[in-house]
Amino acid sequence: MSMPPRLLIVNCASPYFFYIPMGSFGLCDFLAQRGVEARIFSPSLYPEAESGQRLREALERLRPTHVGLVCHWQETAHGLLAALATVRDWSDSVVTLCGGFTASYFAEDLLRTVAELDYVVTGDPEEPVAQLLEGRPPGEIANLVWRESDGNIGRSQQRWLMDTALLDRLSFADLSVLDDARRYLDKITAKLGFPLFLGRGCVFDCTYCGGSRHAFRLHSGRQAPVVRSLAAVRSDLHRLKPWTSVLYLCYENDPAYIKTLFRVIADDPGLRGHFVCHYGAWHLLDAEFLDLYRRAFDCAASLPIFEFSPEVVDDARRTAIKRGATYTLARMEDNFRAISEAFEGRARIEVFFSRYHPTLTVDDLQREVRDILLFKHRMICQELPVHVCFDHLSTDVGSRYWQDHQDRPRDFARFLELKTGVDQGRLHPFPVDNLCLLIPDQLPRPFVLRLEALLLVLDELERHGHELVHLLLAWYGDRWIAELERVIGPMLAADDPAAWFAAPPLDALLAALGQRLESGHGGSPPPFLADLFRFSRKKLAQGRGEAPPPVADEPQAACFVLDPNRISVHEQDYLDLVPLLRCLHERGQDRLTYRRTVYLYLAGGILCLSHAAYRNTLRPFERPTNLAAHRAMLAGDEGGRQVRLLDQLVREGVLLPTACP
Repeated sequence: MSMPPRLLIVNCASPYFFYIPMGSFGLCDFLAQRGVEARIFSPSLYPEAESGQRLREALERLRPTHVGLVCHWQETAHGLLAALATVRDWSDSVVTLCGGFTASYFAEDLLRTVAELDYVVTGDPEEPVAQLLEGRPPGEIANLVWRESDGNIGRSQQRWLMDTALLDRLSFADLSVLDDARRYLDKITAKLGFPLFLGRGCVFDCTYCGGSRHAFRLHSGRQAPVVRSLAAVRSDLHRLKPWTSVLYLCYENDPAYIKTLFRVIADDPGLRGHFVCHYGAWHLLDAEFLDLYRRAFDCAASLPIFEFSPEVVDDARRTAIKRGATYTLARMEDNFRAISEAFEGRARIEVFFSRYHPTLTVDDLQREVRDILLFKHRMICQELPVHVCFDHLSTDVGSRYWQDHQDRPRDFARFLELKTGVDQGRLHPFPVDNLCLLIPDQLPRPFVLRLEALLLVLDELERHGHELVHLLLAWYGDRWIAELERVIGPMLAADDPAAWFAAPPLDALLAALGQRLESGHGGSPPPFLADLFRFSRKKLAQGRGEAPPPVADEPQAACFVLDPNRISVHEQDYLDLVPLLRCLHERGQDRLTYRRTVYLYLAGGILCLSHAAYRNTLRPFERPTNLAAHRAMLAGDEGGRQVRLLDQLVREGVLLPTACP
């Protein structure tokens, strides 16, 4: 008697992606309705060193007849190979199949290249996988690609597509089928939450996306989206309630559908206010959307996140890249103000620009860098809760970009070679923050190197000294960027590029930039320029770990003295940034008020004191001073705060024990 079929679905691992494609949950439910047991295992939930053993244990528990491997986004390709090696080590006879966007796109070549793999299911998997598990001959199964006994590759000429009626009968929210589901929920809740499944296919045709309308036709044979009914989505939300209270929604083919869904949630007492919802927006969010959102979701438990992907600053190029009119940058900025007002500033707006879209020239990219910096500056000045990313463009297989820039776009081995080069840092001499496989040929390599150096330095400066960046933008506009480029050029040329990118000489760059600006390059300098650079270099040193850690035990000495390396006195309170920026924008230097400020550099950050507070509390410690006697002089509530500050500075090692005079 043959063993009943059982399927273990393995979500292939990637350092970048740990989300499980939602079709895996629907497939498990579809098979359960056919009487077939199926479970999901995700190696990404475990440290890499133990993921293989964990997979073997999952295989032993279920003893599957078939193992399905999810290779959806291209970042998981090496995870596919690693999981297959573990599966074949466990059994050389278990049937292996693979699905997902990337597997579907490379189907034939994947089977030619990867001997451990038996089948690839292209596009919608439910009926084809069920028929394969039930033993139907491969040639009779739609969406299937297989290896013949003679090594040739066969491909079904039939196409099976999910429809709304079947989609509504499936649940995409049954977490009981996932091994270590709580661990998964903890991990995704810390990111964006559990993705709410609304449908398949996309109405948008962005040139860079592997999930675009064009890409869906290539890898899945889908010509149009299929969308679940609101009743089916509502049912899944009730199923999710015992598991999680954080959702991620990023499927905005039809804004009217989304608004109606929000009404359904708001009108359901069992759902209203239960979930936090983080939202990936494809359109701008109007007043009706924001009102319905606030009625439907919990906006107090944590800051709601709204994501926007304008990709480029130039409106016309955005239209070309997205292959259709979207929104202008000016209207997007207006929308951010409306979102911030609607949530009284208690929201987080993530904005994603990408570099190396193939239509952008050298001049375009140089302008992009400056315009994105100025955009960030406007967000800071308006105190909008906006975080801006300017990442490398991820090269999605199946996208128009991939198709147009590869001689053999469906060559899996070539793709794997490029991906390995990125993973090992060999493809580019600079670090990348996405799977950036291609940089357009029209961009000269020396220019790309200089651009990457500039962006790395700007990123480091924003991370460790954003006050400097924005005060220079307020005073010079973007003119100082050219001076920074002139400083970087000789330093970059003098060193091995890879070594330079691993440890850019930020302090030396700041020193040289300060000298150029003080000399009048870029325009007349602000009166506080030298002081600002002195603060920024000090803050940079602390931010890169050069401040000493707190002392282990409180010293017992009688006298203490300030460590001069842990204190600085400045002409302005640079940490109180926005009022200073507004003053520069509105009045220039004519009415700039002198605000002498003292900074103390602690292990946990910078403590700011007015100079008057410093004089009353700490100035005596510029010379050895008896701590007990000084504490005794401090009285009242203010004195109590000053005593606590002194105690903290002793613990932090800012006040150093010394001999009494």
